[in-house]
Amino acid sequence: MGEFADPYENEITPVFFKKNIIEAINELFGEVGAAVNIDLLKYQSSCRRAILRVPKTHYVKVRSSLTLCGKYEGKVCAYRVHKATPLLLALQAESRDYNH
Repeated sequence: MGEFADPYENEITPVFFKKNIIEAINELFGEVGAAVNIDLLKYQSSCRRAILRVPKTHYVKVRSSLTLCGKYEGKVCAYRVHKATPLLLALQAESRDYNH
């Protein structure tokens, strides 16, 4: 999720969201590092939340790039990772809500 220090009124489209992620990777790891195949599986522009699919070999690069990214089109922002898993099905269930 992208969070802004000041209110950001413009809508962020999926294309610009993914572009900013790739730019963050490029800034930290250069052109070769930015050659990561990132799939934007789901994006909600209203709350700026997304589900990304990243190859296991590039997970650390993407996660560290999101952690260190501090801007979106010149505006101060930060990414918050809510969940990370090697299995897509694990994103559907929340272990805290499971009743035994």
